[in-house]
Amino acid sequence: MSLKLSKNRVNYLTKLIVDFIQKSEDIDYLEDLGNIRFKIYHYLLDELKLFEDIETRAQEKIVSQKKNVPEGSREWEILFRKYSNEELAKMGRNWE
Repeated sequence: MSLKLSKNRVNYLTKLIVDFIQKSEDIDYLEDLGNIRFKIYHYLLDELKLFEDIETRAQEKIVSQKKNVPEGSREWEILFRKYSNEELAKMGRNWE
């Protein structure tokens, strides 16, 4: 359930977003598209890092339990989602 993306993939997604903004008649922008792309790129990297940290914390909680829960099992998936959602809730965010 990892959200890891290469920097090339993030760059590609950023390009798609900026292309959409540029082609859309419903979106007005005041900044240079290069600046917008730069900001989107770093925002995406920051968000991916945040979710990676949340995943790590959720995995640590599962591993620290007395009962050994095998990774990939249904129980592990349920606990992972639960702990991930708890971490996000602490930040005022939602996974879905």
